[in-house]
Amino acid sequence: MDFQAFKQLILSADSNGTLMSAKHDPNQLSNIYTPYRSVLSHELAAQLTSFLNSENYSVAEYINTRYPLSPLYFTITPKPGSLTVAASGVTGTIASSILDTLVVVSGGTSGIHMYGEESSKILTMEETGILINKNEIKS
Repeated sequence: MDFQAFKQLILSADSNGTLMSAKHDPNQLSNIYTPYRSVLSHELAAQLTSFLNSENYSVAEYINTRYPLSPLYFTITPKPGSLTVAASGVTGTIASSILDTLVVVSGGTSGIHMYGEESSKILTMEETGILINKNEIKS
């Protein structure tokens, strides 16, 4: 997939209301999901469409061998200075970690949606063969 097709995909999911699901919406932080989830930062949620249109990030496409029926797996890495925090790891209703990378997947029931992840975890998933880097879409 090229960058323009990717951007159209995520902007379409944003306008359809699936890109930021309730589970990952910072405005739904009071709803408890056990045991852990990632929540987009308030900063990102408030300017999601503007951030996506800014193109101030890099994008990589992967094959996720753990979920072959959910074929789309992309990482969005904000460029330095574009976001203070991309997302947070949340236990209960308390932020417990800072997540520096955004992941866009095609969920089986929730459609195209975005969540946060640690870049170190993505690297580990690459090293163990769970993720196979298919394409650097935009650097």
